[in-house]
Amino acid sequence: MMDDIHFIFGHRGARYGLPVSAVREIVWLPELSPIEELPPYITGVFNLRGRVVPVMDLGLRFGHAHEPYLTGDRVIVIGSDEARVGVVANELYDVLVIPPSAIKTPASYQGAGGHEHFVRGAAMLNDGLAMLLDIDALLGSAPTEETLALHTPGAPEELSHLFEKLSAEEAELFRGRARSLAQVQEATERSGLEGYAVIRLNDESFGIGLDLVREFSHLHSIVPVPCCPAWVLGNMNLRGDILTLVDIRPALGMAIEGATSEVVVLRIGELLLGLPAAEIVDVVHLAPADIAAVPIASDRAGKAYCKGVASVGGHAVGILDLETILAELELQVAEQVQ
Repeated sequence: MMDDIHFIFGHRGARYGLPVSAVREIVWLPELSPIEELPPYITGVFNLRGRVVPVMDLGLRFGHAHEPYLTGDRVIVIGSDEARVGVVANELYDVLVIPPSAIKTPASYQGAGGHEHFVRGAAMLNDGLAMLLDIDALLGSAPTEETLALHTPGAPEELSHLFEKLSAEEAELFRGRARSLAQVQEATERSGLEGYAVIRLNDESFGIGLDLVREFSHLHSIVPVPCCPAWVLGNMNLRGDILTLVDIRPALGMAIEGATSEVVVLRIGELLLGLPAAEIVDVVHLAPADIAAVPIASDRAGKAYCKGVASVGGHAVGILDLETILAELELQVAEQVQ
C-alpha cells in the first residue's frame, strides 16, 4: 500500500518519517520572510510559485533549542492542494516500505518528548529509530493560507538570527533560491513536473532523475576492488550495504580530475550504485517545456548521453540518460578472479 512507503529524513540529530503520498516536493532552504503572530515553531514563510508556504522547524515544535540553518538544509513540502507546510530537514536518508506491524504506537513509545500527538508511531530501522509523523496533526498546527493572507511578510533581514553568520555569497545563495522558487509559469508549461538531482562533475552540471536516487551521502573509506576497470573506484560501506562506486566521467568524455567528496546513491533495478560527484548542487523540478534538445553543435561533455539541456540558476544542466550509460558495453566488468 502507498501509505506503507515512507520518506526518511533527519533534522538536528533526530530521524523522522513521512508517507511519500504526503510529500509534494523537496527544495533547498530559501531565504525566509517573517510574519507576525505566527507560532514560534513556524520560523518564516517563502513564496512557492505563487503560494505562501509556512516553514516548520520540528526541533522547535518538539521543544528543543534552535540551531542555525545551513546552506545544505532542505525544505520538504507536505500537504494537499488545499494546504501546504514546509518541514526543515538537514539530512535526506531513504525511501522505505514500513509495514504496519513494524510500527509501535505512540502509547508504547516514550521518546517523543511529550508531543506524542504529532507522532503516529515509531519504526525501528536497520540503522536506528524513526518517528513517523502525523500529517494531519502537522498541517493542523500550521497557519492556514487564509490566515497568512491577512498579513504582509516582513523583511527577510529580521530572520538573520536563524542562520549562521552568512557571507555575502551565502546570503545571495539563499536569496537566489527564494527568487527561483517564486517564479510562476503557466500551468500548461508546468504540467508533468519531474524531479532531478543536479550534480557537478569537474566544471559541468548534470541532472539525474530523482526516481533513481535513493539518497545522498559523503564519500568516505573507499575499498579498491581487484580486476575492475578504472571507472570502478571501489566499494563503500553505507550503513551495512556494500555500495559500488562508479565514476561516469570517462563515459562522458571527461577527464578524471578534481576531488569528488559527495556520492549520489542510485537504485537501478536490483543494482545499488554510488556516483561520486564534486558537489550536490540542488534538487529541482522541471516540466518537459523546461528541457531543450542538445544542440547538434554543442561541445558539452557527454552530449551523446544527454536527454536534453535545462537552465537551472543560470547554468546549463545536461539531463543524463543513466540507464544507457551503465548499459554500454565498455562499462561492463568482464574480468574474473581465478
